[in-house]
Amino acid sequence: MDTATLPDEVQAVVEGLGGADVVVGLATSGPIPALAAVAAAVRTGLDAHCAGQAAAVVHVDQTPSEATTAAVTAALGDLRVVSVPAPGGHGDDGLDWSAAVRAVLTVARRLEARTIVMLNADLSSMTSEWLRGLALPVLKDDYGLMLPLYRRYRYDGTLTQALVVPLMRSLFGRQLAHPLAEEFACSGAAADFFLQQPIWDTELGRQGLEFWLPAAAIEQGLTVGQSVLGPRTVAAAAHPSAPLGRTVGRVAGALFALADRTESFWLDVHGSEPVVSFGVPPEPLPGGPPMDPSLMQVGFVQGVRDLLPVWERILAPENLGQVLELSDRPLERFRFSDRLWTRVVYDFVLAYRTRVVYRSHAAQSLAPLYLGRAASVILETQGRPPLAMLQGAARLGGTFEEEKPYLVDRWR
Repeated sequence: MDTATLPDEVQAVVEGLGGADVVVGLATSGPIPALAAVAAAVRTGLDAHCAGQAAAVVHVDQTPSEATTAAVTAALGDLRVVSVPAPGGHGDDGLDWSAAVRAVLTVARRLEARTIVMLNADLSSMTSEWLRGLALPVLKDDYGLMLPLYRRYRYDGTLTQALVVPLMRSLFGRQLAHPLAEEFACSGAAADFFLQQPIWDTELGRQGLEFWLPAAAIEQGLTVGQSVLGPRTVAAAAHPSAPLGRTVGRVAGALFALADRTESFWLDVHGSEPVVSFGVPPEPLPGGPPMDPSLMQVGFVQGVRDLLPVWERILAPENLGQVLELSDRPLERFRFSDRLWTRVVYDFVLAYRTRVVYRSHAAQSLAPLYLGRAASVILETQGRPPLAMLQGAARLGGTFEEEKPYLVDRWR
């Protein structure tokens, strides 16, 4: 999208505003329980932390309604608002996030914004401090991209910790605690770069933009940081949970496509380096929903029975043999090691590239193996302090780095 593709009425509003230093993007699709509170937090945050900066809000609505517009307007008061009907079709969760981000970045650059903040209107835990954490490093310290760092229960985000964090660290050489641009802030220069890339109409752009944005920023040499925002709580009933296979398939497929697309960069990346964190990285919260590793192990064993013909084409014989041996172990001796999990993931990356099976089937078939890995992590840490999860995640990231030659040698 560029300004020429904005609806005429939106272009007229943008031209009438003249310009803005800070633009905040909000995307909605139908009634959002937390919308009024989120919009109020945006207004308070801009007043408290961006005083003296010309500000505007870009509201992208997938399913425009008078009620949604009224809730945003009432909460934002006299703050300048650009309402944009979302282009494109509906995403899996009712909102085309990629189209919304593209629209916000496009309008923001038409306003010549120096800092753009993209927020999720579903988050009931958002406070005015999120504007400070995300926007100020871009506005005052010239960061190209700022990512969030959340405080979660120890077993929240197990897929992110098992797959996204270590694989992104190994490929792109940055130690990001949450390398997903689910919420983010970026500079005007970064927005220009993102908009110029031929990503937006691809499957990766539609299904994995939150992974591509950090990778693209790193590849471009932009300064990337992370900021502690607190808990990330999605408003009740905002979106139904997707089946595990579909979720793992989307995440894994996006990551594997990203690896395929960026090979000229990551093949020569060795090791990793930390990024600057604004705020003290938090330990996991105590408590949280109960997790049953025995049920996860059952899912893993069932996957061995159902998907063995597929895995025989994906996994190296040594790794497949260890998976089969693991499926016969009782729960008390069930341990899916860091090294085996790393090599399994790398085998899947390689299989995705060579198309030994349909790519979507390959990505979704990782789900039972992920269940096995998650069960092992819970068994290892459930009797230990919450900090053990962070220590385990750091150790896994190191293993992905150490085993990277296994991936690189076979890729080449």
